[in-house]
Amino acid sequence: MSSTTIAVPEPAAARIRERDFRLLWIGSGISQLCGMATVVAFPLLAAQTLSASVGQVGMITAAGYLPWLLLTLPAGVYSGRLAPRTVLLLADLGRGLIVAMVPVLAAIGHLALWQLYLSNVLVSCATVFYEIVYLSMPPKMLPREKLVHGNIRLQIARAVSLAFGPTVAGFTVQVLGPETAPLLNTVGFGASVVTNLLMRSHIEAAAPPSGRRGVLEELGEAIRFIGKQPVIMASIAGSAVGNCCFAAYEALVVIFLASDVGLAAGTLGMLLGSVGIGGLIGAFSAGKISRWLGTARAVWLPATVMAPAGLLLPFTQKGSGLFLFLAGALLFHAGYAVFTVGQATLVQLRTPDDLLQRTVACVRFITRGMLFVGGLVGGGLGSVFGPRVGLAIVMSIWLCAPLITAASRLRTWRDIPHLE
Repeated sequence: MSSTTIAVPEPAAARIRERDFRLLWIGSGISQLCGMATVVAFPLLAAQTLSASVGQVGMITAAGYLPWLLLTLPAGVYSGRLAPRTVLLLADLGRGLIVAMVPVLAAIGHLALWQLYLSNVLVSCATVFYEIVYLSMPPKMLPREKLVHGNIRLQIARAVSLAFGPTVAGFTVQVLGPETAPLLNTVGFGASVVTNLLMRSHIEAAAPPSGRRGVLEELGEAIRFIGKQPVIMASIAGSAVGNCCFAAYEALVVIFLASDVGLAAGTLGMLLGSVGIGGLIGAFSAGKISRWLGTARAVWLPATVMAPAGLLLPFTQKGSGLFLFLAGALLFHAGYAVFTVGQATLVQLRTPDDLLQRTVACVRFITRGMLFVGGLVGGGLGSVFGPRVGLAIVMSIWLCAPLITAASRLRTWRDIPHLE
């Protein structure tokens, strides 16, 4: 007796995948927006409630990035052995439960600094798996001609979270207190779970090309591929420097604005939101800039031109001096958002489909691993020089990131060629 399989017509299947990509984008965007609650609440909770030093607050940021050093490479292999939606669902459920424990411990009077460290580490473990899969989804859900547009959407989601998340988080902290505010983060993870469950695409786990192989063998294949791609290596180096500086900035900026400038949590959150507004401007402009300059030049040129504006941030003062932070953050992060969209597109277009998830893991291992280093560097600079001088050092080094990427033959291309 023969069996028949009813295939979904390809145009209909493509529409379903694009619909599901929108759901993925919306769910992750809400999660990122609400996730800013812990970015603002944890440093203030540590400093104001648990009397942590600047160095100890910096360690909260560093702890959250440690799993990128330890888990990224094996996660790139093992996440490919499960259906992508399963990985995303388990990661969101785990993160929501872990973050919810902080308000519970605070309510019963048993919250300690080490528990903030542990919470950030565990949430980040789940985030490692989530992001490797999440960043590998656009080529699986969108046609190649819409890939840049898909990456722009992902960057817009991040920019929206940076633009409005700190404001929402700041006022949440101000109204509910830093002990209760992390519950907003749990709500965001719940929203991401719901959008995941609404998807209809059936994207299967990727089977190894020649049967089940060892983790080291599978990773070795991706590492050898990257080693033969100088443009991708230069891209990784530029992203690594940028991420190190971003984490150092994160470790310093809340304490800088709260202590050195003397801002209340609500005002502080609104000012931090200017970072995301700059990112939104950059993300919305990325498509036009890519068409105007070319997809290759858009990776490095806008960031190179606009990055010096970041040097205004350490000169921030109360009153009219807040406009220095606003202008610097808007311009700097607009350029950097275009840089981020270009970097993601570069890796996706220059990597074969069967290697993409493992290649993303290798790229993330280096670039996200530097976030851990940056958290330590930021805390150390703040302890030795104070938050203001430490921030000035960080923003000066950050100028190098797009120039390092442009040191490759990428600077000779107008558009990123597809891998042949």
